[in-house]
Amino acid sequence: MKADKKVLISGYYGFDNSGDDAILKAIVKDFQKMDDKVKILVLSKRPSHTEKMYGIKAINRFQIHDIVKEMKNCDLFISGGGSLLQDGTSTRSIIYYLTLIKLALMNKKPVMIYANGIGPINKKFNRNFTRKILDKVDLITLRDEDSRYYLKELQVKNPNIYVTADPVFTLEPSNNEKIENIFKAEKIPLDKPLIGVSVREWKSAKNLISNISQAIEYMIKKFGVNVVLIPMHYPEDLDISKKIYEKITIEGCFVVSEKYSVEDIMGIIRRLDMIIAMRLHSLIYAATQKVPMVGLIYDPKIEGFLKFIEMKYMCNVENAEVIELCSIIDKAWNNKGNLKTKLKEKEDVFKEKALENVYMALRLINGR
Repeated sequence: MKADKKVLISGYYGFDNSGDDAILKAIVKDFQKMDDKVKILVLSKRPSHTEKMYGIKAINRFQIHDIVKEMKNCDLFISGGGSLLQDGTSTRSIIYYLTLIKLALMNKKPVMIYANGIGPINKKFNRNFTRKILDKVDLITLRDEDSRYYLKELQVKNPNIYVTADPVFTLEPSNNEKIENIFKAEKIPLDKPLIGVSVREWKSAKNLISNISQAIEYMIKKFGVNVVLIPMHYPEDLDISKKIYEKITIEGCFVVSEKYSVEDIMGIIRRLDMIIAMRLHSLIYAATQKVPMVGLIYDPKIEGFLKFIEMKYMCNVENAEVIELCSIIDKAWNNKGNLKTKLKEKEDVFKEKALENVYMALRLINGR
């Protein structure tokens, strides 16, 4: 490959979300490992922070003049990873990402949708716009089978669609010594088995705080464990974690209160015996570390991922009763040995599938 091939990456970067930080970290690492001559430029909410954190160049995701300039100079435009093409968050979000893709196409640049989760896309205009744009891009890789089905339902006819895996499967956690020090600093004892809980605010889950706090007390009493609340999106997840913690009436519950790196959070999760989680990337981190899981579904992407990795224990947060949640947790806990074995068996497959994203991107840059 000639020197100075430039890749411009668009995603939900610079927002202090551990999951998206992990995606970018994995993409950058994989490109640098496979071809260190590739120069990466990222669109970020906080460019200086992104540059410092990843050792790459970044520009403001809202400075259209700078984006157009860099678009003209790039050799590949990447949209991803993550759940960018959905309007559950807002119409503004999906229009932003689709418009950037359209801009790249207008500049006749190769475009790759990189390890995306697709949907839900509810509004008719957004569905039509998505179909029109995705039919024109060069390559689409998806992180789960449900996203492929969703594109089929949208009637996307692009022949270059592949199911790979989330880039985060190629990351490694921080070393054991560092993680032990984090547990000490957070005053979380390691004298009992540990169950992690990772939740986020969700407007439709009215009893979420009550249900989770009751489930935590149930686990502490029934299994003789300690429970640790792990925020993934800082500081929002810390706020709800503290609200849950304040409802706990018995000893044995702890909160990870400081902000940690992707590798640190992954290392904390590696130390768990099981995790109950809403955040997709807390489940992905768990899968990379072979930690059994119960998924709390607030979005189709959670169910899609759990089905993709063949983890069957899940509960809908919007209408679940605490009795149902505790019953599912019971079953997962009693079957955790088998779940761990299944994740071990699939470990290499997930990593290889995740690396397919960068292999295909490099072929696209090379025009093959």
